[in-house]
Amino acid sequence: MPFSLVPRERQFFTLFRENAANFMEALKILNDLLNSEPGEFSQHHRRLRDLEHKGDEVTHNVIKELNRTFITPFDRDDIYALASAVDDVIDLAEEAADTIVLDRVDAITAPAREMGAILLQIGQEMVQAFDKLEARTDMTQHWLRVHDLENQADRITREAIGELFQNNQDPIHVIKWKDVYALLEKTVDRTEDVANILEAVTIKNA
Repeated sequence: MPFSLVPRERQFFTLFRENAANFMEALKILNDLLNSEPGEFSQHHRRLRDLEHKGDEVTHNVIKELNRTFITPFDRDDIYALASAVDDVIDLAEEAADTIVLDRVDAITAPAREMGAILLQIGQEMVQAFDKLEARTDMTQHWLRVHDLENQADRITREAIGELFQNNQDPIHVIKWKDVYALLEKTVDRTEDVANILEAVTIKNA
């Protein structure tokens, strides 16, 4: 086994920063897809699928470290929950792209683009929060911002679904977009779960 100068318990922070970068890249690519033309959807989807596989690998490495580390920097259940929640966000972003491609969506709606922009902002907040996780200081601003963005996303989703049922006669269009909006909302909700876990970690380890 190669010798490492980094104490084992600190390896978790390295892995979480890696996962946060992957998380950010996935949300960026999803936003790119939501601002692209139909002919470009598949290439963004492929990139998201690759990132989803990479996220699975990082989560597996976190679990492997948990199994071989006696002293962890914070509660084992919180480490597992945090890794799983980040992985779920990437999975949901890939699923949203998958649905857009497989359902042959022919144009992205304005509310979907707004959701993509919100997810991108959440990703930026989360990357900064993960950078501060080891010190666990000056993090409150990030989850407050995520909660505010999640509330904005809820409003956009409600209005988008209301408009969908009120102004569309094509049931196929309604079904497609109801599914896409639901997945985008689930992605935002899961990012808020990440923020909630980070908040709990900082409170318990203050």
